[in-house]
Amino acid sequence: MKKTLLTATLACALIPTWAAVKPADVDLRVPDKIGLAGMAAVALEPTAERPMPIIVMTGGANFPFAIPGAKTPAERGEKMFHADVAIMFTPGACDACDSRPMKAGRMPYPIGYAAFAPTEQGMVVAGGCNANGHLADVTCVNVVGSQVRTEALPDLPVTVAYPAFAVEDGKLYVFGGQEKADSTTCLKRSFVMDLADTSAGWKELAPMPDDGRMLAGAGAVDGKIYVAGGCSLHPDAKGQAERTYLKSVLCYDPATNTWSTNQPDMPETIVGAANPLPSIAGSLYVVCGDPGNFYRASLVGKAPAKHPGQNKTVYSFTPASGEWCKEGDNTIGVATCPAVATDDAIIVISGETHPGIRTPMISILNLSN
Repeated sequence: MKKTLLTATLACALIPTWAAVKPADVDLRVPDKIGLAGMAAVALEPTAERPMPIIVMTGGANFPFAIPGAKTPAERGEKMFHADVAIMFTPGACDACDSRPMKAGRMPYPIGYAAFAPTEQGMVVAGGCNANGHLADVTCVNVVGSQVRTEALPDLPVTVAYPAFAVEDGKLYVFGGQEKADSTTCLKRSFVMDLADTSAGWKELAPMPDDGRMLAGAGAVDGKIYVAGGCSLHPDAKGQAERTYLKSVLCYDPATNTWSTNQPDMPETIVGAANPLPSIAGSLYVVCGDPGNFYRASLVGKAPAKHPGQNKTVYSFTPASGEWCKEGDNTIGVATCPAVATDDAIIVISGETHPGIRTPMISILNLSN
């Protein structure tokens, strides 16, 4: 049966509507008072050692030394990457359970802006970056009882942060991203790992059919993977990386290892939407993100004095009809945050509200049949 997100105004016929809500009796926030961007988070099913469904989250970056009202990199201070692992009971899984996240352990290294996926063995975190640069490391993070256990998995063939990624048929697909912190072009390369046989490592796939992109959203519908938005990079007059925000959509077919570019464009450019794109009843959801208006204005010296904040809009895309629909506005605009889809909710965890500014808030989009 098609699921419908509660209490919103229907924007498109036969498309689920939505509303951003929180449980009335609890204020859900990550266990970092500033909040974090670039976290990894997934829902894990119960096991014999862990009888309740949980959400495990890790990593992310923030600016804990920023002065109030900071607008420049100097005012923000050092960007700090984190290695804490936190867990929370999946909201709604237990009436008597406290769903507030709590710290449970640490990753072997700080991490942010990685690809990630749930498996029977825990959460796989692939690539990403920290203060030392971009990474090829891949780690499985599991929670057994109250203990965090980590296991090193085969490295990606290349260092990569900010990739698009999705899970289809038990495999983790990683597309594009940025190879190094000073790279002035995006990667076009694509890789896949079978999550049931991680020891086999990564297989390289057909490259993306454009100049590559980073901070794009990706999600799977009916056996195909759609990569939406993000940005490409090119060197500016000073040789520094300059973004071109995108609204085009690519489609990858795992059955044929081929790409197509004939999908309808997004309604607007979006970078850093909540990822991976949740897939519900044949539609993908693009939740919030950065539309790029402030960035484009800044390139021509016309940026407003105050950043307007990240996008609050939630869009749906239905590949079968090629229809994009605006489903409403979230209560808070965020970018570069994980989206965790459960049986009856989309959970959006922390993220960036303005350049350099995070929120610890966890938003919940409740679903019903």
